[in-house]
Amino acid sequence: MNFTIIFYISLALLGALLIINARKRSSDEKTFFDRILSKEIQGFLAVFIILHQTVVTLNNFYIGSDTMKEFYNYYFYGILAVAFFFFCSGFGLIKRRMTDTDYTRGFMKRRIFTVLVPYFICNYIYLTEALLGNIRYGNHFTFTEVICAFFGLFLVNNQMWFAVEIMILYTAFWIIFGKVRKVKTGILLMTVVVFVMVTIGFFSGHSFSLTMSYWFKGEWWYNTIFMFPVGMLYAYKEERINNIIRKAFTAIILSSAALFVLLDYTHRELVDRMIYYTGDPFKPGAIMDRLTGLGEETLFELVFIILVITVVSRIRIGNPVLKFLGKISLETIMLNYLMIENLFFVYKRYGIGIYFAAVIVSTIVIASFVYLIKNMVLERRSGLFDGEVS
Repeated sequence: MNFTIIFYISLALLGALLIINARKRSSDEKTFFDRILSKEIQGFLAVFIILHQTVVTLNNFYIGSDTMKEFYNYYFYGILAVAFFFFCSGFGLIKRRMTDTDYTRGFMKRRIFTVLVPYFICNYIYLTEALLGNIRYGNHFTFTEVICAFFGLFLVNNQMWFAVEIMILYTAFWIIFGKVRKVKTGILLMTVVVFVMVTIGFFSGHSFSLTMSYWFKGEWWYNTIFMFPVGMLYAYKEERINNIIRKAFTAIILSSAALFVLLDYTHRELVDRMIYYTGDPFKPGAIMDRLTGLGEETLFELVFIILVITVVSRIRIGNPVLKFLGKISLETIMLNYLMIENLFFVYKRYGIGIYFAAVIVSTIVIASFVYLIKNMVLERRSGLFDGEVS
């Protein structure tokens, strides 16, 4: 099978994943975005991120857009999937805080450890793979690098960055809302934290190491994180925003769709210009390039989220497969690169069709095992198929 056929097959499968069990909402529903729906959408987007990362990896192995053709389209939309993860995280935290003023009690185990445990499990998987690579390929890590990687201070694989940022944000939420009683003030302080994190990433440049990386190296550390306080704000003003969407549904859906197309075109142009790699990160020209990219991408992500929220205001999606994928979404996005890289020999021998299927299935299997181990460590009863969202 060639890339074009696989592209359309994958689009059909993704579409089916959303359509199965989808139904029209009743007009009297006051809320249409909740924790369960957010997890289901995250499950869908976790699979999408596998597709995105597959294209990125193939591109790194010098299989260009001319070869991949339509399949290369997945390259441009990974940023939207990650932005939605941040949006859902911010939304969920404020929704729980507004219904439970003591939500920060036990927060360390309930939320931070939920990310910390799979982070270290995945980290040790990548570290073991890297050390075996030392033996196989004659590479060499210093003792300091190995120790820092063991404690998660160096990332053996940069795909782990998302877990690091989520834990930083969760820790900031725990500290701020443990002291601040007013939700509005807490959201404002969390937004300040996000600005600080964006600034650090903005001036940190990139790591060009193929083995280990410091934190905050690369634009992906900061070009989606603004959606975290956006999710908080939506949760805080949910009723008012939902009323606006209901009353102006047609205008919002048409305008956001048109804006999405325009911003998509602009984003592709910026990506082709390598907007984040235009020189010394402290030179004025490079700073303006990065500001242009950050501004456009932030608007692109915001329009995408508006479009999604508007669509789900009329259509309720959800099925057992999405619930299952939602449970393992964090583990999936942390582990996808493991199989994408290690199964590359399948692509060379059998082509993109078998390779694509092998990557998807193996990533989901490994992510499921990590999820179960995490629940055992945290003494949770939630299984893979019990219908509960953890």
